[in-house]
Amino acid sequence: MNSSLRTSQNSPPSWRGHLLALALLCLLALALHGSALQGGWRWDDGQNLLYSTQYSPGSVFLDPQVTRFVSSSQIAPWNVFLYQVNSALFGFNPWPYYLHHLISLSCAAWALYLLLCHWLGRWQALLPAALLLLGAPAFQMAQQLMVGHYLDGLAFACLALWAQVHAMRSLQWRWSLLAAGMYLLSCLSKEIYVPWIALLLFVPPPAGSPSALARWRYAVPALLVAVAYAAFRIHVFQGVGGYTRVALDGWQAVGGVLGAIARTLSEGLLGAGTLGLVATGLCLACLGAGLAAQPANRRMPLALGAGVAVVVAVFPLLFVVGPGFEWMGNARILWVPWVAACVLWALPWPRRLAGWHKVALLVFVAAAGQQAWVQRQHDRPIAAMFEAYYGFALAPPPGQMLLQPQAQANGMILQAMSVFQARQAIEPQAAHTPPALAWHYPATAQERSRMVTWDDGCSCMVRLGDMPPAQQEAALAARMRSDLFVLPMKRPLHSLAHAFGGAVDNVSVLGNQLNVEGWTPTLGPGRKLAFVGFEQMPQASSMETVQRPDVAQTFGRQDMQGSGFRATLTFATEQAAQASAKEFCAITFSQLPGQEHQIMMLKLPDSQRCDSALTPRPTRVQHTPGVPAQDPVPPKKGP
Repeated sequence: MNSSLRTSQNSPPSWRGHLLALALLCLLALALHGSALQGGWRWDDGQNLLYSTQYSPGSVFLDPQVTRFVSSSQIAPWNVFLYQVNSALFGFNPWPYYLHHLISLSCAAWALYLLLCHWLGRWQALLPAALLLLGAPAFQMAQQLMVGHYLDGLAFACLALWAQVHAMRSLQWRWSLLAAGMYLLSCLSKEIYVPWIALLLFVPPPAGSPSALARWRYAVPALLVAVAYAAFRIHVFQGVGGYTRVALDGWQAVGGVLGAIARTLSEGLLGAGTLGLVATGLCLACLGAGLAAQPANRRMPLALGAGVAVVVAVFPLLFVVGPGFEWMGNARILWVPWVAACVLWALPWPRRLAGWHKVALLVFVAAAGQQAWVQRQHDRPIAAMFEAYYGFALAPPPGQMLLQPQAQANGMILQAMSVFQARQAIEPQAAHTPPALAWHYPATAQERSRMVTWDDGCSCMVRLGDMPPAQQEAALAARMRSDLFVLPMKRPLHSLAHAFGGAVDNVSVLGNQLNVEGWTPTLGPGRKLAFVGFEQMPQASSMETVQRPDVAQTFGRQDMQGSGFRATLTFATEQAAQASAKEFCAITFSQLPGQEHQIMMLKLPDSQRCDSALTPRPTRVQHTPGVPAQDPVPPKKGP
C-alpha cells in the first residue's frame, strides 16, 4: 500500500468517525457471532482456567518453566493471562467471558481499520475490517474462548504498524517506542505475529512523510524486541524449535508442504467447490489489478510489500500444515492469511474495471460466507460435545456415571476434570460434588442403566441402557480397550505429566525390538499408555496386559490386578532400538480416586531423564487419602 491508494483528498477521519466505525464493527460482530454469548465452557477452557488459578501473571510471563508449560510448544502467555483477567472480573460465569471475547474480535477488526486509514478513506478502510468478521476463521474463533490471544494479538500487531507509520510521519521516537511495545504484546499473544517484524521494517510511509529512510531508523526499537524475543524463546525451549515435530522437517518435504498450504488456504478460506476455486482466482486477479492501477513508479514498492505480506502470512503454516492436514478443525491457524485476503479487496482497480471489481467482490463474499456456514456446521456438534462433558463434571446428575466411548475422549475428560478443579479454586466457598466415572464393565443391568455416554446421533448424552445392544457393547469395548500410542514429541519434552504414577520395571532390547515392562495406575481394563521422546519413531508397537497381584496388594485394591503391561516397539534397526531404550519416556492417564485422568509419568529404573517433563509445582497432583504419598514401586516379579 502507498499514498496513491487514497482516493479522497480529505483529511484522515476524525476520532468521531473512528468511534462510529468501532460501533458498526461491534454491531456486525454481534449479528454474525452473537450465538457465542449462549456458549458454555468448551475446548481447552478447562485447563486454561486451571492454569489461571495455579500461577500468577508474573510467573506466566517471566518464569521460563511456567511459560513453557502453559503455552505448549509456543510462547503465548497472554492466553492464560486473559483467563486470569476474566476470572478476576467475572468469576465462573462464562457469559461475560464470551462478551469480552466478541469485543476483542471487534477491536481486532477495528485496529486493522485504523491501520488502513493511513492510506485509505474511511469507508474503504472499513471494508477489509468487515470482511474479516465474515470469514471461516472468525466463525470458528468467535465460539472458542481459548483463542482470545489470537484476537488480541492481531489488535496489538495492527496497532504496532499504526504507531510505526506515525513515527515515520512525525519523526518522533515516542511513536516508535509505542510500536515496539505493541509488537512485544503481539509476540507474547501468539507466535504467528512474530514475523510481523518484516512488515514493521518494510511498511510504506504515508503521504507527506519527511523521509522514506525513516522506516528503518524508527523500526530499531521493534527490531530490538524481536532479537530479545528470539533469545528468550531459545532460553525457554532450550533451542530453536518446540517439543513437537513439524511438517517441514527437511528440504525433501518442501513440495508437499507448499502444496498442502495452497490447498488449505483455498479450501479452508473459500471452500473446496467451484465457487471457492473461482474466488481464489479472483483474489489473485485482485492483486494483479491493484498493481496495474498504480503509477509505474509505485508498482515495484507495492509488489515488494505484497510479497512481504505473503511471507508473513504463510511462514507460520510451514511448520504446521503438511500432506493430509485436517484444516476444518484448525481454521484458526488461517486467521492471518484471512487478514491478508481481506486487505486485498481494499486495493483500487483500474477505472475501466471498477464495475468488475464489485462483481468479483460479491463472488468473494459469497464464497467466504458459504465456507463460514460450512465451518459453523462442522464446529457446532463438537462444541456441544465439550459442553456436555463439562456440564457433567460441573453438575453430575445423581446416580449417573460417565462412560468415555473413545480413546480421544480422555482429552475431554482431562479438560472436564480440570474445569472441576478450577471451579473449586475460583469458588472455594461452595460445595462441589465430583463426577463419577465408569472404569469397569457393568455387572448388572441396573449398573448399566447408571452409565451415560455421548451419542453422535443426537449430539447429546444418553443412558447406555437406552442404546441398541450393539452400540452399547461398542461403547463399552472402546472405553475398556487398552491403547498404546507413540507420540511424535521430541526433546526437550514439554511439561505434561502431573506426577509420577506407576513404573517401568524392566527395559530390554532383542534385535530391533524394544521391550518395556511395568505397571500403570489402572483400575480394571482400559489402560491408555503413550511413549514419547524418540529421535527415531518405531515402525510398529503392541501391548499386552500382565497380572500384578503385588500392585493390587500394595494399594489394597483388587481391581488393580491387571495394572501390569508388556509393550513391544519395533524399530528399523537394532541401533535405533538400543538408542531408544536410553531416551524414551512413558506417560499414562491415572484412574486412581482423586487423580482421575491426570497425566502420570512412569518412573524409570535408575533414571531421571523424564523429570523435566513434570509440570511446575502448583499443578502437581496432591496427596489423596487412600493413595500412598510416594507412588510405590513394587518389587520386580520373579523369573
